[in-house]
This record gives sequence, C-alpha cells and structure tokens, in this order.
Amino acid sequence: MHIEHQKKKPIIHPSAWVASNAVISGEVIVEEEVYISSGAVIIAEGAPIHIKRGTIIMKNVVLKSSGGKTISYPLLIEEHTLIGPYAYLIGCTIERKCFLAAGAKVYNRAYIGEQSIIEINGVVHIDTNLKAKTIVPTQHMAFGDPAKIYPPDDTGKIAKETESLNFLDTLFQVKDKSKDLKYVDALEQYHHMLFEHKSDDIKRNLSSKSIDKW
Repeated sequence: MHIEHQKKKPIIHPSAWVASNAVISGEVIVEEEVYISSGAVIIAEGAPIHIKRGTIIMKNVVLKSSGGKTISYPLLIEEHTLIGPYAYLIGCTIERKCFLAAGAKVYNRAYIGEQSIIEINGVVHIDTNLKAKTIVPTQHMAFGDPAKIYPPDDTGKIAKETESLNFLDTLFQVKDKSKDLKYVDALEQYHHMLFEHKSDDIKRNLSSKSIDKW
C-alpha cells in the first residue's frame, strides 16, 4: 500500500521489489534492487527514511522515522544490509553490509557500524554507537557511546543503563517536569502526531510491477 503523508509520498526505484501487502507511507526513498517482503511496514513521520541499494527487508519488519517541531529522527539503511523478520528500527543509522536477525530492535539516534551483526532479539538502545564489525549476541542489549553490551540476565546493569537514558527527555523534549507529567506530555505529543495520519491519502497498492516514478 502506497500512502501519501503530510503531502509527501514514497519514491521507489523501478528495480526494487515490494510485496503487494507491504505498507510504505510518507517520505520514503527506496533505491535500486531493494527487496521488501510481505507484511513490512515502513512509515516516515516527520523525518525521512532512506533504504539504499541491495538491502533486503524481510517479513513483518517495522521501519519508522519520527520528528516534530524541535526533533528529527531520520532512518537510514545503507547498502546491502539485511533486516530480519519482525525486526523493529526507528530513527537510527545502519551502515553497509550489516545483518540484523529476527526480532532485532534498534532505537532512536543509534548508530550501527559497517558489517555489524545484531543477533536474534538483540537490542541497541537510543544514542548507542556500535563500531564497525560489532556483534550483539542473541537477546543481549547494547547501551552508550562507545557501546557496552550486556547479557539478558544482567538485570541490575541493564536497569541502571535504561534509567540513565532520559528516554522521555530525548524523544519528546519534556524536560523540567515531574516524571508523571513527562509521561502525560509525551502521550499528548504522540497522540497528536498519530492523528496527523487522518488526512493521509492512500494512492494504490505497490508491487514489483506497480512502482512510483523514480
């Protein structure tokens, strides 16, 4: 499905292959020989998404960017990268020839260096910087710059790292408020952003033979 959002619509190269039930919305650029499998959801909300040549997007992947008046989290996936089934990426940069396995998650402002591997259900949190050829093992979590990688049973350190992220301040710019008010403010901002989709214009289905002009 091809959707125009905020007067911006996807640009898909004619050599790309997009499953007929994939959803692509907003300012999304898909380059040559990209493969987008069934059930993929690619939504640009206030910032662009750019998927470069030869990348493979597997089944049921979710790719998002986000932005508003004061923030912008574009999503960039460089050449010849594979994004595995059920992966979730938002507002991050993935360099060339990376491999993200099934269920991998990469969050806002994270940077994944060239030829890195995120194994099954691995997580790379906001503002994390992985140098080239880094491996995040299965179910491990990466934090920080330079990145520290923790196993899933290291709950104490993971909790401290998560607390230090200032998640709501970073993503919603809700500083100088109590924790409860931050959640309320963030919810209101997110609600407003989501309801901007009410004016979306659904153009038509996408398929390997039904592609917008490059």
